[in-house]
Amino acid sequence: MGQHIASLIRPVLLLGILAFAAGAQRKGGLPKPQAAPSTPASVRPLESGILSVPVSGITEAGYLLPVVAHANGWVRQVFFSEGDYIRGGQVMLKLFNDDMPSADFSRGYVTAPRNGFLVKKRVDVGAHVRAGTYVATLQDVSNIRVNLVVPPQVGQGVQIGDQVQVRITELPKRTFTGVIRSVTPQTSPRPSTVVAITVQNGVAPLIMPLMHANVVLKTQGAPPTMAKR
Repeated sequence: MGQHIASLIRPVLLLGILAFAAGAQRKGGLPKPQAAPSTPASVRPLESGILSVPVSGITEAGYLLPVVAHANGWVRQVFFSEGDYIRGGQVMLKLFNDDMPSADFSRGYVTAPRNGFLVKKRVDVGAHVRAGTYVATLQDVSNIRVNLVVPPQVGQGVQIGDQVQVRITELPKRTFTGVIRSVTPQTSPRPSTVVAITVQNGVAPLIMPLMHANVVLKTQGAPPTMAKR
């Protein structure tokens, strides 16, 4: 008798289970067990230390000097052209001095104040100049300057007076030593730092203005994100 009742109940239970499963499927399926949340791996900050940061810049003359006439006069001869290299004391202009009566005109000269390249010629033969007139601009290249624009975090890690290695693209077989002369933060057009470097160029200069300098700065701290220039 008991076996007969059990045989009648089993089909009913089976139909009930199938109906429940079908209803759950229509509602989006049976709930799935939730996975345990994963623990993220720990991020280790980089250890502080000295880092090498390569930077490039354009060379320029260490100083710009005006060349002036020291007396009034008419330019009779000009002994230079723009771009010429000239040595200190070399004659640049010959003048007829008009401070004296015409019968006693004396010749005057304008000479270079020091070695360098002459740019921005301002006089020609036949021009009249007065004492104090600028006749040219001289680029003193005995020291070459390179201004490097770097992110603030790089500028904070360099020290004035540090020596750096400088390579010039146009002089591939030579290596020069530069010295950091100034570190200047600026905010425009975006936050950055200007690191000014000077390089001794010697009596017979090899480095000229507008050459391409490649410098390795040594800075302390985490590697910086170099901003696009």
